[in-house]
Amino acid sequence: MDLLPILTTKETIKLRDDYPSIEHLEAGNAASWMMERQDQLLIRAKEERAGMNLAKFLNLGAAAVGAVCYATSPLALIGAVVAGAGYAWTMAQDLNDTHQFAPIPFLRGNIFEFLSAMGDSEAREEYFAGKNELADLMLHLEPMEKYEFVMLKHSSHILTNYLTQVEQGKRFYAYRWILDWFIQLKGNFPTPEQLQGHLATVRVDTRVNYQQVNAIREAMSNTQIGIPAAKFAPLPGSEVAQLPSKVSDAITPQNSFVAPNDRTSKFEVINHLVDKIQNCFIVGLPGSGKDFLVSHATRQIKNNKPTTCLFLIDCKNDPKEYGYYEHFDYVERIPDWSCDAWEFVTWFKKVWLKYESVANQCEREGRKILVIINEGTRSGQCFSQERDPFIKSKLTAITSSGDSRGRNIWIMVQAPQLEDLGFGDTVRSQLFKVAILHESNVGAISNWWKTNCFGKQLKPEQLFSLISESPRARTVYSGKTMQWYPMPELENFSGYDRDKGEFLPGFKSSENSDKHVNDSNVATKVQIETEIKTLTDTQARLLQLLDDIPEGLESLLKRFGISANAEHQRMLIKSVKEVASIADRLDLLEKFEL
Repeated sequence: MDLLPILTTKETIKLRDDYPSIEHLEAGNAASWMMERQDQLLIRAKEERAGMNLAKFLNLGAAAVGAVCYATSPLALIGAVVAGAGYAWTMAQDLNDTHQFAPIPFLRGNIFEFLSAMGDSEAREEYFAGKNELADLMLHLEPMEKYEFVMLKHSSHILTNYLTQVEQGKRFYAYRWILDWFIQLKGNFPTPEQLQGHLATVRVDTRVNYQQVNAIREAMSNTQIGIPAAKFAPLPGSEVAQLPSKVSDAITPQNSFVAPNDRTSKFEVINHLVDKIQNCFIVGLPGSGKDFLVSHATRQIKNNKPTTCLFLIDCKNDPKEYGYYEHFDYVERIPDWSCDAWEFVTWFKKVWLKYESVANQCEREGRKILVIINEGTRSGQCFSQERDPFIKSKLTAITSSGDSRGRNIWIMVQAPQLEDLGFGDTVRSQLFKVAILHESNVGAISNWWKTNCFGKQLKPEQLFSLISESPRARTVYSGKTMQWYPMPELENFSGYDRDKGEFLPGFKSSENSDKHVNDSNVATKVQIETEIKTLTDTQARLLQLLDDIPEGLESLLKRFGISANAEHQRMLIKSVKEVASIADRLDLLEKFEL
């Protein structure tokens, strides 16, 4: 009888040989096999990166030497040209593989951002904290290998469960089939039922050496190693997506848009915010529903972990929105929402001092605290107008090192440009991003895409398609999945429908329902109020000095010797106003005609 023809081609022989021994996978040793494959891809990425950097370094060095030494020999100039061409080819190959322009060996990313960060210790710390070494390393793999590494890194436990249910001889095929759908479904897996249904039509692979498979299984069954008892923790789950019902449904043009298909009654974006509390900025134009979304997320935080302390800095003081934050532990509202920049800055500083005292108390008690600023755009503008770096330094501190102390912040802004708050591109990239878009604002977000904060830019018709699926005429972006979701119908805790401009049935204006703090833990809050009124040593000395100065602005300026310097005058007056406000000494403003 003639030998059966071999299914494998000379190209796919190399593909199969590239994997760890397939016989180990077919023998049921799936977990170890996948770990070996993951390590193989990691080492390959390191070698590719090292080779690319070495090629750049040698070509660039040879070109530089040849250009400098051209006068000593005509061959030096020729060598410089050849090395320069080699450097250009290496750069083109690197750009094609990683889609990043990295002209300097051993350095990836924006060279100007790197150089600017190296001159300042805090900026340098932020720069390196924002780097994802593993993600940069994976750029050097082939396209499918990148997805495969992500699948193995984050979902190996899911794959192990899948593959152990597959019969011997079909496991390598099942692994490749799952990987293919993992890529097409953008990080989701088909269901186990769909996998088993498909494998029912697949024959056992005849290319596998089943003698080796049986030997491996026998060796595994005869090996007994005493392993000490271990503690177990639940692994994260994984989302399962339905496969297309038709082959044509799975073929999508390159530039077409595929809407997310996880439309459940529980809003996914809220789950993304609550799963792990982290620093976040929430973008939306006025009336888009930022407070509405945050009210649901924070209520779920309280349900999941009631000990979490919620602190609101309310820069709007709109009575119609009081209901959103009835469950907060601390609510500090600005007395006059239309105040000028100086008044706003003075009020904000007093509130922030109170927040820091509350945060210190929470840290001593081992509790997390989440502070929310509902008008980040106005806050940044007022501090910039007053040329006061207070808010930048405080927000930079909490975003860079607050998480280890159990402190996080959510900031609501009207646009993703956060420079007034001290968040440049590097810091902004570390924040969790949420965006809310109402149907009336689609044409106003063209500048949002320039920040590269919201994934792939969508066309207006794609956004309108998502909005049309929402009963609230809104779509919401989640930084966790980098996708936009239609907003479902959710309860309105404020009782006021802003879209219609009217209160819901059974609700009325809540002007008298202001709630600044809860009644619980009164002793702690009295202690905190006392701490707030305590001046710093410098402010106390300034206050004592002000009492000794005669009345009048000229006397004040003369005492400090800055009569001729307008900038110094402005800074002095600002300091006096702050001390007078914190110490409740408004008589000083009258004394010095401020």
